[in-house]
Amino acid sequence: MELSPEEYGAYWRASIRVAAGLVFVSLCYWFVVSPLLGHSDVGAVLMGIAMFGAVVFVGTFAAMLGLARVVRIAVDAEMRG
Repeated sequence: MELSPEEYGAYWRASIRVAAGLVFVSLCYWFVVSPLLGHSDVGAVLMGIAMFGAVVFVGTFAAMLGLARVVRIAVDAEMRG
């Protein structure tokens, strides 16, 4: 697969988007959601579950946008070559 310089840059930006989505979910879980889930109060646990759902949604959305871009660039490069 041979990429033009523009495609190469777009490929790496998309790869960074995938990694950022995964890092976002991991860090938010460790530092924001996990302490809430560790409480004995029902309200805090429910807030933690809601926040975990929102964090997973946002992180997965960002990762899938990046993955779609990576696949599109790879398919375009293969179709040319």
